Amino acid sequence: MKRALICALLGLLLLTGCAGKAVDPAVLGPALLEGAGFPEGMLTLESDMAGSVFQMDMTTVTACYAAVSGSAGADELVVLTAGDEDGAEAVYDLLSDRIACRQESFSDYNPAEAAKLREAILLREGTAVVYCVCPDPEAALKIIGR
Repeated sequence: MKRALICALLGLLLLTGCAGKAVDPAVLGPALLEGAGFPEGMLTLESDMAGSVFQMDMTTVTACYAAVSGSAGADELVVLTAGDEDGAEAVYDLLSDRIACRQESFSDYNPAEAAKLREAILLREGTAVVYCVCPDPEAALKIIGR
């Protein structure tokens, strides 16, 4: 838990360090998918499908890149911008709850995947939200920090 908190805080600092640079989900999403150790077979989702899978209100989202594991893995990725900070905060809260629920579910039947969820990255800066459950969270944080 401490490691996940440290990673999240470090990531927030890195994301904040990029203040002034807008987060572009169409650029950051694929960069994370390629560089954070995600397994082969990740499925990218269209915006409306991402809304269904992650139960997000997409009317507040202006741009979104999302991918999920094509198998029973915990790997997931969402990079989005919302129209305002309230929309971003709502998505952030929803994804925070998702991490907790999935961690509990995976701990019963797939502890290795539950470990990934303990290292999940969830960041919000302004209207941008980044959610990343991947094999290499340190690499993901470096990519976010560019």
